[in-house]
Amino acid sequence: MSDAVNALQAFDEKNSVSDDSIGKKGDGAGLSEDAIMAKEVEEFEERLQNDEATEDEYRVQEAYEVAIKVLTTHDEPDLPSLTFRTFFLGLGFSAFGAVLAQIYYFKPQTLLVSTLFLLVLSYWFGNAMAVALPSRGIFRWINPGPFNIKEHVAIIIMSSTAAVSATAIQVISVQDLYYNHKLNAGLAIFTLIGSQLLGYGYAGLLQDLLVKPTKCFWPSTISTANLFQALHYDNQMTSKRVRLFWTVFCVMFIWEIIPQWIFPLLTGISIFCLANNHSTVFRNVFGGASNNEGMGLLSWCFDWNLIGSDCLFNPLWLQINQDIGIFLTYILMAGVYYGNLWRAKDFPFMSQAIFAEDGTQYNQTALLTDGKFDPEKYAQLGPAFFSATNALYLITSNLSLGATVTHVFFWHWADIKPFLKSFNPWNKTPLVVHDPHYEKMKVYKQIPRWWYFILLAAAYAIAQATNYEGHSGLPWWALTVILLISLTLSLLFATLAATIGFKEFNSSANGFYQMITAYMVPGQPIANMYGALYGQHPQGQCIAMLSDLKLGQYCKLPPRVTFAMQILGTVVGAILNYIMMVTIIDSNRDALLSISGTRLWSGQNAQSYNSNAISWGGLGPEMFGAHALYRMVPISLAIGVFLPLPFIVAWYFWPKAGFENFSTPIILQYSCFLSVGINTSVNPSMVIGLFSQWWVRTRYPRWFTKYNYIMAAALDGGTQVISFILNFAVFGASGTAHDFPQWWGNDLNLSADRCALPEN
Repeated sequence: MSDAVNALQAFDEKNSVSDDSIGKKGDGAGLSEDAIMAKEVEEFEERLQNDEATEDEYRVQEAYEVAIKVLTTHDEPDLPSLTFRTFFLGLGFSAFGAVLAQIYYFKPQTLLVSTLFLLVLSYWFGNAMAVALPSRGIFRWINPGPFNIKEHVAIIIMSSTAAVSATAIQVISVQDLYYNHKLNAGLAIFTLIGSQLLGYGYAGLLQDLLVKPTKCFWPSTISTANLFQALHYDNQMTSKRVRLFWTVFCVMFIWEIIPQWIFPLLTGISIFCLANNHSTVFRNVFGGASNNEGMGLLSWCFDWNLIGSDCLFNPLWLQINQDIGIFLTYILMAGVYYGNLWRAKDFPFMSQAIFAEDGTQYNQTALLTDGKFDPEKYAQLGPAFFSATNALYLITSNLSLGATVTHVFFWHWADIKPFLKSFNPWNKTPLVVHDPHYEKMKVYKQIPRWWYFILLAAAYAIAQATNYEGHSGLPWWALTVILLISLTLSLLFATLAATIGFKEFNSSANGFYQMITAYMVPGQPIANMYGALYGQHPQGQCIAMLSDLKLGQYCKLPPRVTFAMQILGTVVGAILNYIMMVTIIDSNRDALLSISGTRLWSGQNAQSYNSNAISWGGLGPEMFGAHALYRMVPISLAIGVFLPLPFIVAWYFWPKAGFENFSTPIILQYSCFLSVGINTSVNPSMVIGLFSQWWVRTRYPRWFTKYNYIMAAALDGGTQVISFILNFAVFGASGTAHDFPQWWGNDLNLSADRCALPEN
């Protein structure tokens, strides 16, 4: 193995930011050591690029090595990043994404504007502008030359930040639709901006720990960064990587029309359901191609839109831990339902609804008087119930959350301790990071930590002001407690996302914040919505910004440009989200309030969000109290704290047996992973993941290093572009759906895999 990678391993053994890696301020030896490391890495990358490296040098031994062996540290500091093209395309795609995302929040269909979709479109538009616009004299700023990687990355960071319907919109729209409380424009927009800026403040404080070090390599960004570098650094006519990308992109663009529209059976082929499409047991266990149908055991999917490329870039041990959890899912879900725990058989096998004692959906809105829980109405309506698998999911999610605390602080304390010490104003030894990508970033002005302190203080003030003026019912002290918990969990979850790629915590975290808000402010659904907003949303924004900062580090985008693009994208997205929300609600209020909606408009997302707030904010004590049916849900949070201990004890006794690779939080989070959604993609994901991250990585290291991550981007890119087009062309996004004619492979009277239809 090369000296460069040996050097990286040596630095990693010091944990990148541990006490051992803290040098004395102004120590020239430390700087020269970093410069030598960067030079060795450049020479190593040149051998890889020229096919002069050995198979062992190509082979990825440790997961973080992809940051060096797959990506290049190459940089051209003179390339402009803030150009006319950057702002024109960045603002244009930000507006496009924000408007579209908000429209489809109120549509019967779901449509997401993906990062890869924006990446491909902006690449085409950027190159077209480079060719078409004048570039001489006074027009030099408008067209400074070929469309470059820094412009491209800046555009994507801005537009992907804006191209979502922010969580605060859900709260604002629910207050307007169901509680007759319409926030004024300024208050609403500041609520949108403030809830996101909190997350950016968290990210700024955590970046020294979770962005700069090599071991925090953010697996989900590797494929995107690799595509950026291939498109901009490779020769477009002769590069095998670029030819592979566009070839696979085109193949997937054509192929996905078949499983998504013409032949839906390919989304889930189950031999058991083909043999017997009347058995509910077969549907529950072996079905899974329709929403909330079944667990999909032994079924197979040919739709990459469902499979996704995570299995190609997620590290091997992440996937092994996920697979262990999924095997437990089959046992636990079947055991809970067929063992009739929590009256399981009285309700659907899979559902996220709340039910009355007779099995009908619970009339949650009838519980409230003036927007608050009414005990007399509850006595008339009777107790509420979950489907058993949904209750199990809440338990395993809380077990995972508790285990995350122990797991992260035990296995990553050597990194966290010196980072926390760096906040001590009397600490005399600065935090030093050794990373070849970060070494190249030192030529750019860094963002001082005090910027983020000011941002966080301003965001906190905005949150308290909007929370009070919005009449949320959430006390200032409760908001402060939630924000402190959110910051702590951001550190824990972002550590797992950065070091192993685990990101399956957004939905479980939302439930956690609803639960603790219900304990602090019982009986108030609106307060519960605000508690979840200020807990989960800043946490999600923090992790997204940390990921963007890492992408900027890989592609050598100046940190201040990354920061500016995210802030600009947030502001543009917030304003357009609000304008579109007001326009749609004012024009279609009756349709949004009706249960079924219309062909064009639906309030299903707002209804679901309101229902969750009522179930936790109104029914929390009755469903999760000390003597309630689901009392194990909050108790499991405490139990989870102790569950990593067996692996830790085993590691102490057998330190070379590999017990450090088993992650209790990941296993537990996936132990009821199949309780919702479409599940036929799980089996092919397992097989493809093991094939890519074990077989190809160890047997064909040269191919893996050069092409695996480009292949992942191509498969997703072609799929997402055609999915976007199909949504408008045939799935009803434009107003009218055009179903493919019914035939054996597209039987509308059965589930997509020809199992019996789901109960709900």
